[in-house]
Order: sequence, then C-alpha cells, then structure tokens
Amino acid sequence: MAGLYDKLISYGKTDACPFHMPGHKRDGETFCFENPFSFDITEIDGFDNLHHPEGILKEAMEQAAFIYGSEKSYFLVNGSSGGILAAISACVRPGGEILMARNCHKSAYHALFLRGLRPEYLCPPAISDWGMCGGVSAEDVEKTLSEHPHGEAVFLTSPTYEGICSDIQKISRIAHSHGVPLIVDSAHGAHLPFRKKSGGSMFPVPALEAGADIVIESLHKTLPSLTQTAILHKRSDMIKEQDLEWYLQVYQSSSPSYVLMASIDSCISYMGSEDGRKAMTKYESSLEGLRRAFKEFSHIRLLSELESGIGEAYYDPSKLIIRGGSMSGPELYELLRREYRIQPEMCTETYVILMTSVADSEKAFERLKNALMEIDKKMAADGGWPSRKKAALYPRPQVVLTPAEAEGKRVRTCRKEASEGLISGEFAYIYPPGVPVLAPGERITGEVLEVISSYSENGFKILGLEDSGGGTIRVLE
Repeated sequence: MAGLYDKLISYGKTDACPFHMPGHKRDGETFCFENPFSFDITEIDGFDNLHHPEGILKEAMEQAAFIYGSEKSYFLVNGSSGGILAAISACVRPGGEILMARNCHKSAYHALFLRGLRPEYLCPPAISDWGMCGGVSAEDVEKTLSEHPHGEAVFLTSPTYEGICSDIQKISRIAHSHGVPLIVDSAHGAHLPFRKKSGGSMFPVPALEAGADIVIESLHKTLPSLTQTAILHKRSDMIKEQDLEWYLQVYQSSSPSYVLMASIDSCISYMGSEDGRKAMTKYESSLEGLRRAFKEFSHIRLLSELESGIGEAYYDPSKLIIRGGSMSGPELYELLRREYRIQPEMCTETYVILMTSVADSEKAFERLKNALMEIDKKMAADGGWPSRKKAALYPRPQVVLTPAEAEGKRVRTCRKEASEGLISGEFAYIYPPGVPVLAPGERITGEVLEVISSYSENGFKILGLEDSGGGTIRVLE
C-alpha cells in the first residue's frame, strides 16, 4: 500500500484540474520553493521568534501591515482557526456575551466552549432557492445590540464560503456606536485587498478597509500560499494589543513552521509587487469572461449578485457557485470530477462550489468552460435530468443552554426519530463549510431533523455527531 507521500506525488503528476483551495493551484513553477528540508529550521540565531519577534519576522509582519493598511498584522501558521480563537478571547471576557452570526465556522463555536461564552445569534436571511445563508443585516445587528447591551463584541463571516458578503462598513459603524469591536472572519477574502484600485473592480471592499477592528484571512484559500497559512490584522484601539498577542501564543504552536512563514512572506510580497498587481488584473479580466460565458447556458446556472438576498456590492464573484438544472449537487460534482478531471471544492445537496484564484491559468478557465458547455448541451438534449427536492434551510436555533453549559452533562444515545423536543449533546454539520445545524444545548426541532435527514439522504457524512450517518443523536439526560 502506497504511503501518503507517494500518493501525493502520484496525484501531483495527474492532469486533475484544481478548482479548489489552496490558491496556488499546485503551480510549482510560478510559486516555487526549493527543497523544504533545506530550510525547515527552528528558532536559531538570525531567524527570530514568531511569538517574540524582534528581527526578520518583525520586519516581515510590518511589511505585511503596510501592504494591507493595518495597524498591525500577525502571521498565523495553523490557519484562520487560531486567529479566530485568539481574537474572540482577546475581545470577550470569560463567561461574557458575544453577538455571533449563526453561519460561522466551527472554530468560533470552539471559542464559545473554551471561554464559556454566551452567544446571541445573528441569523442571516436564507437565499431559499439555493439553500444557503445570505449576508447578516446591519438592522439585525443594531436590534440585537440594543436588546443585549452587555454584548462585548460582534463576530461574523464575510465573505462566506459561498462568497456572500455583509455590509461591513455599516455594521462596523453600528458596533462602534455601541462601544464594541467588530471581528470579521474573512478567511475566504484574502484576495480582496489586492483588487484593482482604479478603473473599477468586480470585487467588493475588503473587511479591513470597510472598518472592521480585527480581520482574519486564510492566505491559502484564495492566494498562492501553502495550506495552513493565514494572517490576522488589527486596526483598532478597542483591543488591547498585549491581550491579542498573548492569546496568539496560547492558540498557536510554540514551534511554528518556518516553511509556512516563508510562504506567507513570499505570498504577500508577490501580491504587493508589480507582478502581483498585473496577475490580479489579468485574473479579474479572465474571471469576468468566464462568468459572461454562463449566460449562454440553458441549464447550468451560476449564482450571481442578482439573486434575491444578495446586493451587487456584497458578492465575491471569485466563487463559482453552480447548479445543474434539476441535477443534484453531488451528481454534478461527480460528473465534473470523473468525466472531466475537474476537481471542485465541494458540493451541497443543490450546488457545487468551484474556487478560483489569481493562480488559475487561462487554460484551466477554458477547460472548465468547455466542460460545463458540454454538460449543458447534454442536459438540453435529454430534456433535463430527474428533479430533486430542494435543500432544507438552516433553521433558527432554539438555545436552551450555551455550548459551554451543555459540556460535561450526562448524555444518552437516542434514535433520531425519537429525539424531537430533546436537548442536543453534540454538534451536527457537514464539513466544509462546518456551519452547524445543531449545537450542544439546543433543542432538536422538526426543522433540524429535516436538515439532518436531507444530509443523510444525499450521502453526506454528518460531522460532530458520534453517528456520522445521522441515525442517532446524543441528547442530554
């Protein structure tokens, strides 16, 4: 049996076309490293210390802050997750209250556990035709802050996994008027600060520029950087720098990878250079051309800013969210992967996510366009394919206990069919994107069970549940 290394080498030699993260798209010629063993070191003389930077790492992070326009920027070597944990911990006291978008990544829920926080959820409206969440409304933030004056921070995701952005500029003003900071998980928005600055850009304004106090971005998702690389930006005097830096030490490895830190530095330097700006301009032009091509299709449908619930200024078009007429998401996903050797990022019951980046070549875009054109013609010739039921939407949670309060309580295993009305002792979500339909301490409703059943019927493994098939749920006794 081949080991992981051998299997990776073998896969790297195939013609599989990556429309998924990481954003370097396996381009080892443009974004190359020498033999990583030759410079995989520890904190030896001359190479500084990430947690007490005084030399080369301090200079690299200062350069990153200059390029991004932040007060201070911090390299993250365990993805955005560590940055999210550190940001929430620095802004909200143990046992405190936080206003949090329900469609946040699971790392934000881990922060609730670790800090014993009480969440007040901001529930984004549904884009019902697609079975996904829209953007958090500024009006909802205002209302919730007014009703919960003890909230210590607002936390939301923008862009979402599907590219939906909230009005960060308006929300930041509301948060600041209530005296609380705005933390934005912009893990999928690392490319936005490098959009064209003149002549108009197709990309929305990045969260940091729009007024957020802390922004966390995953470089590896949408930029040419190695997996696990991310960055945290601070631009506010509402957060104590000393607290933030302490929690970054708590949640990150004490032996950070110099290979990953070098990738962060190289990525940001490239994107901030003339070569990076030219590449970004070319990328925007190619992406515009590809998106225009979808207008020619009769069955393949592309999510756009024209959908109900998405404003034109608040959608990231780098994400290609597609549906195959009446075809299910898993069917379209497998068709692209098996017949056309195009690897999407992921799928849900109804749609497929294709991630693009500045590293995608014209050849890759052309290959995707031709594949979709061929699928569209086949569907037209076959009169469409069997209809599928619409995806169940995320229900509004019924919180009985916070996740921290539910932790450690006695649980028992219950058949899913008999669990309605009981209190969950575990999470339920599909990953990616890791947005929970159910969290510990929440009442199990018929709507929740409908979503879990929909996941199971479409062949998704349900993470968080001990029974990933979704047949049983652990409930509080």
